[in-house]
Amino acid sequence: MFPLLEVFMPGLQSVYKEMLAFFQPLWPGEDKPLVLGEGKEDAPVLMLVGEAPGETEVLKRRPFVGKAGKNLDEFLTLARLNREDIFVTNTVKIRPTEKGPTGRTRNRAPNKEELSLFVPWLMKEIQAVRPKALVTLGNVPLKALTDGKITVGDCHGQWLESRAGAPLFALYHPASIIYRRALAPVYEQDVLILAENLR
Repeated sequence: MFPLLEVFMPGLQSVYKEMLAFFQPLWPGEDKPLVLGEGKEDAPVLMLVGEAPGETEVLKRRPFVGKAGKNLDEFLTLARLNREDIFVTNTVKIRPTEKGPTGRTRNRAPNKEELSLFVPWLMKEIQAVRPKALVTLGNVPLKALTDGKITVGDCHGQWLESRAGAPLFALYHPASIIYRRALAPVYEQDVLILAENLR
């Protein structure tokens, strides 16, 4: 079941219609719903690009809700932005999963096949939204939107050129702070640098 595409502006609606038609027959018999982007669709100040939706995002068919939503709220507070002023999306629009040691389904990073399928659609999405700047969260979107050779550790808190045309600001994925607490002050400082650049 797909969300009502009529809620999107014509340019983005057209991209999403094409994308849904492309992906619908790819995984017959598998439940792999697409989670589309949301937010300000006409030249937002920022377009945040994450990795892929998680369990809550798939259930609610919205990006950056659940734990990811809390991370986003913290980012918005630090950057002095409102969610309605930006557009949020993911590089891959399905939830990549694997079985953990206990047999439970868990998230995993997108694989090469998933990235090769979804990155061209991300480019079309960016062209339709026309953000003034892109913010990548973690290595997956950073590599998808640059030459693929740099990591967030090399360039976090810096402005880069992107393959999509818009300038790109690289951030660590907020979830990485949970596993590496030492990154928290680095992430906060990077967001503050971004906020200053947006004034």
